[in-house]
Amino acid sequence: MSLIAWVSRLRQGQLRQDANAARAFWSGTEAVAGPIAALAMSAGLIRALGPQDYGVLVVVLAVSALSMAINPAIVATTTKFVSEAAGLKSAEKATARITTVSLLAVLSLGALFLAVAAALAGPLSRLLFGDQVAGTRTDIHAILLLAVLTVCIQQSDAVLAAAIKGLEKFKQQALFELCSRLSIAGAAILAGWLTHDLRRVLVASCTVSLLSALSRGVLLRTLAPGGRVFALPSRPEAARMLSFGGWMWLNATATVAYGSVDRVIVGRVLGTAAAAQFHIYAQVSQFIHYIPTSVFAFSFPVFSRLSAGGAAQRPQLVHMYHRVIGLIASSAFAIGLLITLVRHQAMSLLAARGLPPGDDPAVLLLILGFATLALNIAPYYLLLGLGRSKIVSVIQGLSVIVAITLALILVPRLGLEGAALARFGYVLGTLLLFERAHHAMRVGRV
Repeated sequence: MSLIAWVSRLRQGQLRQDANAARAFWSGTEAVAGPIAALAMSAGLIRALGPQDYGVLVVVLAVSALSMAINPAIVATTTKFVSEAAGLKSAEKATARITTVSLLAVLSLGALFLAVAAALAGPLSRLLFGDQVAGTRTDIHAILLLAVLTVCIQQSDAVLAAAIKGLEKFKQQALFELCSRLSIAGAAILAGWLTHDLRRVLVASCTVSLLSALSRGVLLRTLAPGGRVFALPSRPEAARMLSFGGWMWLNATATVAYGSVDRVIVGRVLGTAAAAQFHIYAQVSQFIHYIPTSVFAFSFPVFSRLSAGGAAQRPQLVHMYHRVIGLIASSAFAIGLLITLVRHQAMSLLAARGLPPGDDPAVLLLILGFATLALNIAPYYLLLGLGRSKIVSVIQGLSVIVAITLALILVPRLGLEGAALARFGYVLGTLLLFERAHHAMRVGRV
């Protein structure tokens, strides 16, 4: 190899590293927006509403997220297919068609679940909170409907965000997400302190979420090829998206269930105040997994684009995968160690009067669980980028069934510690993604 060729390859490698560093920075900025806004909202609302009302909010939002569990599948499908289409000559029409299919799916599902919640508000309220709470609170039906509506709007907004990430416009998406999350949290906290009314908190959150979705649509129009956001999809394109997204639905349901079902079980068995306490424990601990997931979220569309490039892009894909694994493992260890050292101060800062800040074994178990779960991020993104949504969904679906079964057994016996232990059924099961990723790479090389 000549000196000029060697220097050229070295320069190209440096440019790729610089591009990935920029992507990681802006993905990390977006990662900070969600947890910080959620923690600020928790700290503000638990003081403005009290542990009981805040526990009700935690439970209804968890159930609302479960009702829209399919949406993360639509979001992931949108990101994958937009990123693949970005390199095509027909990127303008393809991107618009993909976004249209995804939005129509989310809006249709949102309308369906809202209608179901309105028709079954009474039975759902008694199922979630028991006859005593459902019978004494006259506003519980309205709270449930507002929570479902808020989540539906936010899920539509998430599809637009997925299209922006599929275009690999990470900087614009991160800055907008930061403003959006903080605006929603600020509106909810302000409504809570001014009114001390849970319904008005949800109305404020719903209103600002709608404004965010409309504004993000305008941003997508400025970034999309040709300025097009909507176009009628073709049948083959819709069928291909449904084939990938069909299995992603199971995966999305498992992911949402992992973070929501145990909170519902805790609220039903131990009370809404205990649900609020466990929610705060999980919010602090989830940084260990959430930050690497979001920082390296750029790898999903990049893996998708590289896999579409065939054998010529295989060496770059393999190199990037191995590099991402090492970076995620080291960052998860560092974040986990930091949270372990400052957990007392963090819990005390977030806990309200009457809610224990918690020198609780459940906190340490959650920290260990999220640190282990972070190891699955790289193989998860790689397998989805290669189009292996079926095996990812089967592994995660079976793992979450184990975790929910354990929660039903352990929460009545061990309380919050049992809820934290039950999550290891999911964490350990999803380690199988490592073996499947290795197999996929080996088959790809052959």
